[in-house]
Amino acid sequence: MPTLRTAGGVSAAITLTVSLVALAPWPASADPAASASITLAADAQPKPDRPTLEAIKQQAAQRGIPFEQAVADHLSTTAAAQRTAAANQPDGPVDVPDVMIDDMHAAEIEDLRRIAAAEGIGLAEAIDRVAWQDEFEKVAAELAAAFPAEFSGAVKNDDSAWFGFKGDVPAKAVELARTLPVRVDLAAGRGYSEAELAAAGTGAHEAVIGNDTVADASTSYDVRTGAVQVEAQLRGQVADRAAAAADLVPRQALAAGVRVEIALVDRAAEPEDKYIRGGGTLGTCTSGFNLKYITSNTKRHGTAGHCGQSTATRTYANHSGDGGSTSVSRVWAHVGDWGDLAYYTVGSKSPTRTFYYDWNKKRYADSRSGMPSVGTRICHFGKATGASCAKVARRDVSSGGKKHMVVMDKDISAGGDSGGPWYYGGMAYGIHFGKIGGESAFTPAYLYQNRKYDVWTR
Repeated sequence: MPTLRTAGGVSAAITLTVSLVALAPWPASADPAASASITLAADAQPKPDRPTLEAIKQQAAQRGIPFEQAVADHLSTTAAAQRTAAANQPDGPVDVPDVMIDDMHAAEIEDLRRIAAAEGIGLAEAIDRVAWQDEFEKVAAELAAAFPAEFSGAVKNDDSAWFGFKGDVPAKAVELARTLPVRVDLAAGRGYSEAELAAAGTGAHEAVIGNDTVADASTSYDVRTGAVQVEAQLRGQVADRAAAAADLVPRQALAAGVRVEIALVDRAAEPEDKYIRGGGTLGTCTSGFNLKYITSNTKRHGTAGHCGQSTATRTYANHSGDGGSTSVSRVWAHVGDWGDLAYYTVGSKSPTRTFYYDWNKKRYADSRSGMPSVGTRICHFGKATGASCAKVARRDVSSGGKKHMVVMDKDISAGGDSGGPWYYGGMAYGIHFGKIGGESAFTPAYLYQNRKYDVWTR
């Protein structure tokens, strides 16, 4: 009998053994115990040689400071003392110094800090858990390339690694596994290769998605269990979810013995929003508003001029609640008499008169302002700082070669906000520039009229 499981009361899954077309039968004895599995104990594996890191730990204890601070102090002191050759920075200087702590670059340590903060652990523990993953990935890639018909897959845990094989464990796999600094489990007799499991997943997905009762489906597989997992969204409500799941099993398949788990869900995948709108992310910048040519129906996507000048092609992305992205190409960029403005194509998306005024929150642009008066309160959205508001301190400001800029009474922006929308209610005010005199500044959107474009309003 199939077994039924319920997840959170919103979906049910039924596990059945089904047959998939064009697959060799899974061996009936697909049992790790049927062949010689191997475990390499952690204490017998090589340990990372990190004398500098150990010295930093000792210094932290002697100074009575956190290990994280001691690492940061070491990186900054070393960076200040060394001279980086221009050849090592062919595209100019960057924010992360070319400093190593043993086998770890400063950039990796920065990411480990972020991981530690996200997972609520210390930097030292993050190093133990994560800093060997490059070595793990290299071993997994080499095994997949060397044994495509035998390799069942790889899984990295915090303190161990798992590699599976259809039959016996190759001697080369043991040799490679001995280079890792953690316990390694080499599982033999899985009865399938990852390539076969992937093909099984494709077959199951095509069979389920082709069923008239299914609106959408997503399919994956588990290399450790050999199970194919299908999440299906039905077109309508059903009284008996277990029976509905059973009906989705591909009946035409051969007796291959592949386990397929069918789960009925309310939504199999988040659809991509088909629209492009202001306030989306635009690579290293933020987008402003969609524009319309004054005498035709041509649409463009507005952002800051310096964003346009720096990059001809960018990737626009909606916020996570909407999803979807598209490549857009620069049409025009300007930094000068008309402020700091640019516009791009709209890519494969449909332009809309809405814009993001906060993360995952949209509203319509109903009007467009002229040059705002001093004391006017206006809000801003950028990918770096989110939504915030300030008061106009100076208007029609010239700064360097730029003219007609608006300067606010405080700094509410950061790098990455460039090009984002300034607004109040449904009124579009401007396109974010950056800072002038240490305070946030923008270009009034009405200056797009110099190019015969204007903010597209409803």
